[in-house]
Parts: sequence; structure tokens; C-alpha cells
Amino acid sequence: MSDKRFFLKDVKLGQNVIDGEEHNHIANVMRLKKNDEIVLIGNDEFDYFAKIVDIQKNKTIVDVFKKEQNLANPTIDVTAYIAMNKRENFNTMVRMLSEIGVSTIVPTITKWTLKQDQTDKIERFQKIADQSTKQCRRSLSLKIEEPKKLVDVCKQFVQFDEVVFAYEKQENSNFAISNSAKKIAFLIGPVAGFDKDEAELIIKSGAKAVSLGKRILKADTATIALASVIMEKMGEWD
Repeated sequence: MSDKRFFLKDVKLGQNVIDGEEHNHIANVMRLKKNDEIVLIGNDEFDYFAKIVDIQKNKTIVDVFKKEQNLANPTIDVTAYIAMNKRENFNTMVRMLSEIGVSTIVPTITKWTLKQDQTDKIERFQKIADQSTKQCRRSLSLKIEEPKKLVDVCKQFVQFDEVVFAYEKQENSNFAISNSAKKIAFLIGPVAGFDKDEAELIIKSGAKAVSLGKRILKADTATIALASVIMEKMGEWD
């Protein structure tokens, strides 16, 4: 399998044209040549295998000769509602959650979310997710949605089979997820944690409070830990 992977919207079997940033990456960064083989990512369930036909000044022409089901995509739909933190931490969480197999991240605004953390550009995070898609060989990128207030997030819980949130005041893990669940969501609070009233709203809205152990974890550590536990319990590590 080629490690050279590039995004192309509306990719199809046969001849395709790659331009913009991906063309520049092919021609000027990786310096690929005619007849080199690459894999195209169309943000669907498939990998598209292609051979370079020609590299011109502003475009690369390729011939897609086969497509195969991508086996690295997650088999369950996991959404992470994450209180926005410092940009550096959020960048790391986006990359690692993409590698773990999370489908969607919704930046969440809570009572203790710092004002300066609410203005980061979603485009920046999506680009990080897309780069991770190439690295971990998914063909469906993790999607970054626009930030939502916690009260609006709670209204979305009815869309999921299971919703859990990490709560430092929860004494027992109480971590049981139905094997039949296909849509799962989890919540991670800001650096200062969830306010008591927020925790009550989250539970009232249908989420299950879980403990991540006796140690207090930083928000980014808790995010990766909780996502990993969910994936393991749902058989995504098999």
C-alpha cells in the first residue's frame, strides 16, 4: 500500500485532476513523477489507487485504476464534546482523536471556558484532522463542527445510543456501554472542570457520569483516556 495519500473531492475511477495545495504537495514537496502510484482520499468509505499520468504547472493528472474498502475507518460513530482549551492542547487532541477513530469533535463552551479560547478558527483544526487522516490511513476525516454552548450540546444527546462524561466527583467508574451501541458521545470539561449546575444538567439530559480513576487528569489527557476506553470496550482495538 502506498504511503503517499492525497485528498481529492469527487474522486472517480478513470482520469482525475488534482490542483491547489494537493497538487503543490505532489509536485513541489514530495517531487513525485509520472508513473508514481498514490492513494486518493475522497472522504468516503474507499481508498482510490491511482497512477500519475502527467504533472503540469498548476495540476496533476492521475488515472484511478481501482478502489478498495478502507479498513482503517472506525466502525462506530463517536462524537467528542470537548470544552475549548488552550490552542496547543486542542491541536493535540484533534490529531490524537483522529488517530484513535473518533468521528466528530464539537468544541463546547462551558461556564469556565476562557474567552480567548472561544475564537480559534475551525479551519485550523480541520486541517490538522485532515493531515492526521493521511497519516493514520483513514479515508473519512474526523469532522470539526462549529462551537456550541453546553445547553445546546445537551439537547443533542437524544441522537446517541450512549452518552458519557468524565466527572471528577464521580466515585465509581460505572462504565458500561451496550455492545449494540452505534452512536456514542462523550464530554470533557474545561481545565477548571464542570460547574455543579452544569453536571446536573448533563446528567438530567441523559448522560452517564464516569470516573477516570483516583488521579485528576488534565483535560487533554482525560480526552484521550476516555476515547481510548470507549474504543477498546466497543472492539475497535481488535
